Amino acid sequence: MRIAFVSLLLAAVVSSPVYARGDVTKFEGVQERCVQVGKIKFGANAKWSDCSVTKGRWFATLDILDLYQVQYCLGKGDGVCDQRAFLVFANRAYTPNAKVILQRFDPGAAEYDDPLVVQTKYGDILTLSARFPDASASKSYYRWHAGRWIPIDARAWLRDLAKQLPKGQTIKAGAWPDADSMSAQATLQSAGGSGASDKVAEVELAIINDRFIVKKVTLAQKSE
Repeated sequence: MRIAFVSLLLAAVVSSPVYARGDVTKFEGVQERCVQVGKIKFGANAKWSDCSVTKGRWFATLDILDLYQVQYCLGKGDGVCDQRAFLVFANRAYTPNAKVILQRFDPGAAEYDDPLVVQTKYGDILTLSARFPDASASKSYYRWHAGRWIPIDARAWLRDLAKQLPKGQTIKAGAWPDADSMSAQATLQSAGGSGASDKVAEVELAIINDRFIVKKVTLAQKSE
């Protein structure tokens, strides 16, 4: 079940930094100004000279913590994003501080989707998705536990699936779990990528020891 969120969007492109020590900063302004926190480094002596916020918004409340996504554009002062950063800040209501509890970095051409949190029997699962100009995507998954996000291995299930396919069939790149339905669909191709296949693998998934595993596989004809 998806955890709904309100559509309050603060999209700002400003480069005034907020300085912080470690992983904690003042909550006021965290959705509007870049923060020197965690692995974020910018300024005269850093790889990136400047930083701007391209999106900041609340996206979920878990336990007693409000969670905010903040997206950074890191560059060299020419208005170009050379690297993207996705941060998740946690703030307890009516308190002055926020803590960064998750960071992800991608090439500057990446575009992030809004984070998706779903309630499953395995716990609350977060999906972060980055899309790239070549139409590919990269996703990362996390399980909420004791106020932090635990990474989930999202690729090992593909090795499990490969062992269950008919001889001569391989998995085409681009298959990712859908945490909401705990399923995935993998397009198949002939071994070595030498030709297209008319089949897809419809996969039922589970999470054990913080990795997606294959529960059931059904081969079906690819829809036109």
